[in-house]
Parts: sequence; C-alpha cells; structure tokens
Amino acid sequence: MKKKFFGIFVTLICIVLVASSVLAAGSPPGSGWWSGEVIQNVSGTAANVSIQAFDANGASTYSTTSVSVPSGGNKAFLPSDFAALPATFSGSGVVTADQDIRGIVNLTNRPVASWGVAGGLAAGQYQASGTGSTSLRFPLMKNDFNKKTTTFYLQNAGDTAATITATFYDATSSYVYTSGLIEPYRMIAISPLDASPAVPAAALGSMVATSAQPLVGVVLEHFTVDNPASLLQATRGFASTEAFTTYFVPVVKYNFNNRFTGISVQNTTAANINITVNYKSSTPACNNVSDGPFSVAPNKSYNFVHLSGSTVLNTNCLASATVVATGNVVAIVNESFTPTYMSANPTKKQESTTYSAFSAAAATSKVVIPLYKENAGNKTTGLTIQNVGAVAATNVVAVFVGPLGTFTTKPQTIAAGGSLTLLEVSAVKNAALWNGTVMPICATSCNTNSLYGVTITADQPIVAIANESVYPFSGAPIAQDKNNYEGFNMP
Repeated sequence: MKKKFFGIFVTLICIVLVASSVLAAGSPPGSGWWSGEVIQNVSGTAANVSIQAFDANGASTYSTTSVSVPSGGNKAFLPSDFAALPATFSGSGVVTADQDIRGIVNLTNRPVASWGVAGGLAAGQYQASGTGSTSLRFPLMKNDFNKKTTTFYLQNAGDTAATITATFYDATSSYVYTSGLIEPYRMIAISPLDASPAVPAAALGSMVATSAQPLVGVVLEHFTVDNPASLLQATRGFASTEAFTTYFVPVVKYNFNNRFTGISVQNTTAANINITVNYKSSTPACNNVSDGPFSVAPNKSYNFVHLSGSTVLNTNCLASATVVATGNVVAIVNESFTPTYMSANPTKKQESTTYSAFSAAAATSKVVIPLYKENAGNKTTGLTIQNVGAVAATNVVAVFVGPLGTFTTKPQTIAAGGSLTLLEVSAVKNAALWNGTVMPICATSCNTNSLYGVTITADQPIVAIANESVYPFSGAPIAQDKNNYEGFNMP
C-alpha cells in the first residue's frame, strides 16, 4: 500500500522562487527561496520513495525518480532531483512510498550551488503532514506586528477541487478571505492583507482555515520588509483532531543567554476557556511557578511572553512548561534574542525560530527525527528530548542511521519532567556515549556523509525537538538563521 505525505512546498517541496511576492501580499520578502525535503523510512524494510511537485500557478507537475531508503535512514531531495523543474517554480507536493515514512522540509534563501541569493541568511524547517483536516488551526498571526508578518500556505490534500476560507482573529474582530477553486494537491498562499477588509497593521492574533476537502498547511513568519531576507520561522498548522487540554513545551527561556520565548495558545472550542502555564526547571535561577488562568474566547489565542514585565519567571531562566486548559487548545513556541540585547547589538541578526508544542494525548515512548546533522555543510543539530512521564526514564536510547553506518547510544536517564540534550555527539566530543561502534569524528564538514535519521526509544513517554545551527559555534565559516522542527511521535 502506498504511503503519502502531503506538504506545502514554498514550504514543503522544492521551492525555487525568483520573487515570492507573486503569491500573496505578505509572502516572505526578497528572492532566492528554495527548499529541500528529507524523508525518513521508519519501517523495518527498505522503502522506495519519490516526490511529485504541483505548480501553484498552473497545471504542470514535476517528479523525482524513485530511490531506495534503508530502514531508519533518510534521503534528502534537492531542486536538482526534479526533472525539468523551472527556476521560478512555486508549489506543493506529494511524497509517495511503499513503506511507512516521515518527512521534514527546509526552506531557505541561503546561497548553495546555483540556489539562493547573495546575502541570504533565512532558514525555516517544518514537518510534512501525513493526513489532512477540513479545519486547520494556527495559534499565531501577525500583520506587521513588531515589523513581522505571517504568511499561510494551504494545500488541498483531497481528491476534489475546493475553495479554502481563512478567518483571521485579532483582539477585537475577525477578517475573512475565501479563495477560488484549488485543484487537488495544489496550494495557495494567504496573507492577512488578503482578507476583506484587510487585517489592520500591527495586528496580533490567530487564524483558522476551513474547506470541504482535507487541508494541510504551514505558517511562515518573516520580517515584513527585508531584502535579502535574514529570518524565517516555520511550523505546520494543527488538524482539529490534534487539539487537547494539555500541551508540553520542552524549552522556555527568559533572558537565558540573551534569548526569550513566547508561548501562543489557541482556544479550539466554541466557548470561553481558561488557560494556565506551569513552569518547571532545575536551573537555580528559575522558579517553579504557574501563570494564569486567563480566559480566552473561541478561536482566539493568549500569548505568554517571557520578558520583563510580562512573565512570572525569574531572569536567566531555562525551563520546560506544561500548558493546561479547561477545554481543547493548540500551542506553538517562538524564540528570539531579547529586545534589550538587540538594541545593544544592532548589527546582530535576530535568529528567531518556532516550534509546535506537544499534545499530551500524542506523547509516546518512540520518536523519529528525519534529519540530524553532525557537522554537515558546516551545520550541526542538537536534540532536546523531554520526559513527559510521571517517573524517571532510565532507558532512553538514540539510534543514528547514515551513510557511514548505524550508531547506538548507551541508555540515558531523564528525570520526570526533565530533558536531555544530545549535541556534538561524534567521538571527538563524546566517545563514552556510544554502545558499540562509535560515530566517526568530523573535524571538517562531512556534507552528506554526516546526515542521519534518528530513532529515539524510551521506557517513558517522550517528546523531542531538533535544533539546527551553524558549526563550529564560534567562528563558523557560514552564516544562517537558526531553525528547528518537532520530532514525530510514533505509535
């Protein structure tokens, strides 16, 4: 039986844009956007994988050849893997395989080979979606709020053409946009400025997308004006079935290494509900406290911002959090440098990133990570694994599968509610980590030889996020925005 993953490809598959402004008034600024898709085989048998891309502005499609991906391993697809793909392509795609798969997308304007644009630094990562929903939730919407705007990319994941309605909510009103017919598997980009009337400038709120056909979608947050673009934040929309009363947040920061976070929580019910966030940390500077409850109206969001005057946390705090509500919610987390730090360092790039919080209903004892980099192309990945169980996890094992072999860690322990970070794991940094064969050292960039798919198992329910940054951390030969994505919890 074929397995399909749907995705947006100015957000999911192969986006190669000369100028993205042709799609929507608030599309990511500048030019040179392109994407790569990484597919992980999560079955016990080798998988045959291919991708078909659908042009957003016409009937054309473009395909890759089918490739074999080993059990637990991954395959990165680049724009050059699509036959005859034009340099101005913008669209969506469907990944097909004969085994169970998961996938992520990396969207960037950074110059690599013939792609990107000189001076491009922006990068965002997000999950591909395996199933669609007739209602998608987005907890955060901005229209030039603090110089940032969100653009939403929505794909018809059904087999019949359908219209898509996007309803934007700010503090006082709602604003509606309805598309024309969108053909199966194709996508549309929607900006807050596309609503009628348009969402006001400096608006902060949420968005709900609906259709008679199942949808998948991605939100991109970017500077309203920025050329070449230096920042991109990305995460997928939430299906209506993902909403729950409890969500886990692995990483919260208040002025920790000059970084801060915000948690945006959206009410998915038809009535007002109360939302509370409980914080937990072993860091001496932190305090285990609660914030809330706050009453939130249907479809709207509450933003817990970890800055002076807005948070109950102590400064210099690194913590995890649990969102608890009296009705179903969805939630995302944004991270940036603090305004104080940016004011004192005006030439520093913001390097913001976004990830989705994790529903307690979806937490399992197995997580897969389609893309892990160990000094690949002068970039590396850190894995943050949170134990969301009631007792300590004493058998947390990560298996890395890549071109150089399979490498398995010794069992690790994570306290209840605590987290573990795996970073710089090759032998030069942590030879004692491995059970058996040691991951080879990559003293210089190893490129594709250091791309791994990772499978994490535990004796308690866990969640995980993958954070990518340039490497080495001091004096890296390349520059790029930070980016991350959520691990996939497996049954």
